[in-house]
Amino acid sequence: MIQSSRLPSLLLSALFALPFFAGPLLPGSLRAAEEKKIEFPAASQHSVVKQRVGLTDVEVDYSRPNKNDREIFGGLVPYGKLWRTGANAVTKIKFSDAVTLGGKEIPAGEYALFTIPTANEWTIIVSKDAKVQSTADYKQENDAARITAKPESIPVTIETFTIALADVKGASATLNFLWDKTRVPVKLTTDDVEQVSKQLDAAASAMTPLDPRTAYQAAAFYYDNNKDMNQAAKWIDQALEKNPDAYFMHYKKAQIQAKLGNKKEAIASAQKTIDILKKDKALDESAIKNAQQIIDNSR
Repeated sequence: MIQSSRLPSLLLSALFALPFFAGPLLPGSLRAAEEKKIEFPAASQHSVVKQRVGLTDVEVDYSRPNKNDREIFGGLVPYGKLWRTGANAVTKIKFSDAVTLGGKEIPAGEYALFTIPTANEWTIIVSKDAKVQSTADYKQENDAARITAKPESIPVTIETFTIALADVKGASATLNFLWDKTRVPVKLTTDDVEQVSKQLDAAASAMTPLDPRTAYQAAAFYYDNNKDMNQAAKWIDQALEKNPDAYFMHYKKAQIQAKLGNKKEAIASAQKTIDILKKDKALDESAIKNAQQIIDNSR
């Protein structure tokens, strides 16, 4: 039994001991909040650009500095010196299949992307050393390709450095470097159209029947790439056999017939497109307008 004379001292000891035991007993979420580091936005934000060109996936990983009222090319980015083509880290570019960039063939893979800007010409360097950390680590012996491109003046000011893929058509695109009042375009192509063409040409020669969906895609592919329009017409008819109410197939048929110079047939197919579209409660005015344009141009 505890004597009453000892109670005050025991109570004081317990009170002083509380702070030492309170820490471990704090709820986990409260401790995590206390320990969480403060994050700040980067001055040059990280960006990843992904774009499919033909059947090839292109990816660019880079950081985007801002102009901030500074002179950029010839100033912040000196002329004639190797540039990491962005901020914070060396820019990386990746291709899922082989491409041709600025006329130079580049195998599938990941690369580091450096540039050497000058007032009248840029050198774009695709380095096989994708793990390079800085311009100081760059070695010319690792170059996969060196490409030259002409800078162009643009009428607007681009505040944030931008790498973008534009003019994506079929199996080609333009890789653009944009900052301040400068644009540097580089042509990028793949051989995807050629590869698909070989397969379809073989199917046409062997008179291999295609399923309706593939037949429609084959007809559209031949139309888009200015190939054999008579074969395209056969494929679109094959697709329509199983899909007589597919307005977009009738529209593609009208386009093919117009390209063949069969104006009367093109008008009939375009009108069929409009008739089907008008039956839909959610009227597609844009599609009707496109079909009507074929009619107007074929008269």
